[in-house]
Amino acid sequence: MIDILMKAPLFQYVSSEAISGFLEKIPYRIESYQEHDIVALQGAPCNHLMVVLKGLLQGQMVNDAGKLVVIEELTPSRLLAPAFLFAPKNELPVNIIAVEPSEILFISRTDFTEWMQSDKQVLQNFLMLISGRSSFLTDKIMFLSLKNIKNKIADYLLRHLSSPDASTVKLSDTQQEIADRFGVTRPSLARAFAEMEQEGIISIDRKTITINRLQQLRQIAK
Repeated sequence: MIDILMKAPLFQYVSSEAISGFLEKIPYRIESYQEHDIVALQGAPCNHLMVVLKGLLQGQMVNDAGKLVVIEELTPSRLLAPAFLFAPKNELPVNIIAVEPSEILFISRTDFTEWMQSDKQVLQNFLMLISGRSSFLTDKIMFLSLKNIKNKIADYLLRHLSSPDASTVKLSDTQQEIADRFGVTRPSLARAFAEMEQEGIISIDRKTITINRLQQLRQIAK
């Protein structure tokens, strides 16, 4: 567990001895979840610092049209909803679902407050994380609300290029999974992909996407 926590931005520049020493003094707990388990529901109180130790989780939200939207994916060493731990209305903004068998470390808000008061590095790291969340949420709102489907596809493909000079993307997600990330229906996503292929911007061979017009794709992503 300490090895995972050492990789977390929250504990950057914090020694393993300091982490293990504090954990020995508090009644933390580790919970295990199976695939598709509900970790927490939107609106549940956020009274614990939650760190992913193992597996993969998703923050999911249902939009006004009743469509599932994947807000983010959470891998080991990531924190769950840290910005809401000390919020006036400290309720989870999304449903947290285990995508695969997972483990989460829970530390009470009171104990974590004591930790930050006793270790300025942990406090500074937490403040930097919270500041970074503002940028993430701004970008996510822009992505979900202001871009059309082709904008989202272009942005998605550019982010998944292995290098700036690469011209192919091997999709690891299904169309349904991509549609959930975009907050759109799968047929709408498929139509947009087909239109971009007809326009010559991309070529599709099953799960391999070849980008034929990189500059045009970058313009669409803006």
